Amino acid sequence: MHVLLIVVPVIFAAACIALPGPRLRLASLVLGCAAHLGVTIWSWSAGFGGKVDLFFGIEPLGHLFVSLMSVLFAATSVYFVGYHRKALLSQRIFLACMLALLASLSAVCLSRHLGVLWVAMETASLTATPLIYFRLSARSLEATWKFLLMNSVGIALALLGVFCIAVAASETEPVLSLVWSDLILRAGELNVVWLRAGFLLALVGFGAKMGLSPLHSWKPDAYGEAPPPVAALLSGGMTLGAFIGILRILQICSAAGLADFAGGWLVVFGLLSIATAAVFVVGNNDYRRIFAYTSVEHMGVMVIGVGLGHGGSYASMLHALHNTLNKGVLFFMAGFFWRLYKSNRVSDVRGALHHHPVAGVLFLGGLCATCGLPPFGMFFSELGIVFAAAQRAQWWVLGLFLLTLCIVFVGVMTAMLPMVFGPPPEKLDSVRGDEERWRSIAMLTPAALLLLAAFVFGAYQPAFLRDALCAAAATLQPPATASLAAVPRGMEVLP
Repeated sequence: MHVLLIVVPVIFAAACIALPGPRLRLASLVLGCAAHLGVTIWSWSAGFGGKVDLFFGIEPLGHLFVSLMSVLFAATSVYFVGYHRKALLSQRIFLACMLALLASLSAVCLSRHLGVLWVAMETASLTATPLIYFRLSARSLEATWKFLLMNSVGIALALLGVFCIAVAASETEPVLSLVWSDLILRAGELNVVWLRAGFLLALVGFGAKMGLSPLHSWKPDAYGEAPPPVAALLSGGMTLGAFIGILRILQICSAAGLADFAGGWLVVFGLLSIATAAVFVVGNNDYRRIFAYTSVEHMGVMVIGVGLGHGGSYASMLHALHNTLNKGVLFFMAGFFWRLYKSNRVSDVRGALHHHPVAGVLFLGGLCATCGLPPFGMFFSELGIVFAAAQRAQWWVLGLFLLTLCIVFVGVMTAMLPMVFGPPPEKLDSVRGDEERWRSIAMLTPAALLLLAAFVFGAYQPAFLRDALCAAAATLQPPATASLAAVPRGMEVLP
């Protein structure tokens, strides 16, 4: 079953290259993402009892993340039907790369071997690179090179981290195994010095791909120059792939008794990321770059959560869920606003509620959701992190966390609320014609569905979702506190 999550997008990517017409290729994109979502839904009903091989398998953490990615890709494929215009970049290459990105990120989530995870993450970076170079302009080329350079540095550091973990394991085991579940079982025998070094290198390396400060500088350029649906995939998909790379190493460190060491560094990088977002959000006049800095902020929130232990881990999984939904809404609406206003500048976008009430309401809802207002889920995930910090009596973490969050909130709302309210600019074109109306429906419907899911899952959490979040959070805890029932047969983390 898990192999289908990787193979299905590859098959449809090949179809995008082979098919002759643009409409057929767009249909292949939508069908490929829909088929992936169908397999994902089937995997939820089948559970974790399937066959586990050496390199790939389904377990709670990877299953949750691949499900979030699948939902986001399915929504993006429908959105792209309305967004798509005559592209400067080859449509064959562009659509094939989108599906290849889905396949490689699925491989990241399902990989059991650290080496395979690293290869899949690098493949995801390479397949995402042409997507940023969509307009073939000088600025998009600069953004593409910055993305490629920073991610190459990050993946190199992550590889050094994997090497350090291999050295830590090789001192006690004649036959080297980099399967993370095997490393967790033998964590007490690993060399602590090399394991610490491996974690720090992996944190910096995968953190660069995740967009953690200080290696976040590619994000504003890439999100600003890539098409908005691609920015949604990077913000809600690529970041989850990098996050799971950090979490795999964290699982090994926690089993080896280094949970406090790893958690301390996660909190430091998380607070630095939120503080960086607070500095650059205030006074920024490009709404897509503001969204990029809010992504840096939310990546920081997620790593702080897992750094604070059990309660924080659950809050981090909840935050990852809602970050995927909310970023999809915001970037989808950014693409729609470009269609209305022909500008990325905050000062040029005014009166969205008056000019296009549906778009204005969706944008306002996505803004409230991503800023953590109740009843949306980010309010509860951030509140959970506050409680986790208070439980551990880490008052300085609690104080800095709340302070930086408040600064980001004020900066974002000050910039964005005038985009929604007030009179619209003069001589603003309206959406006319049947084709344009159908394009609007294709663009607004996925945003509306994601926002509805964010609202529902914030106000009410179904039992299946709560169990999935709890099971994913449990796998991040040391063996003494983790629940064996949350881990699939054949992939136990308890000795």
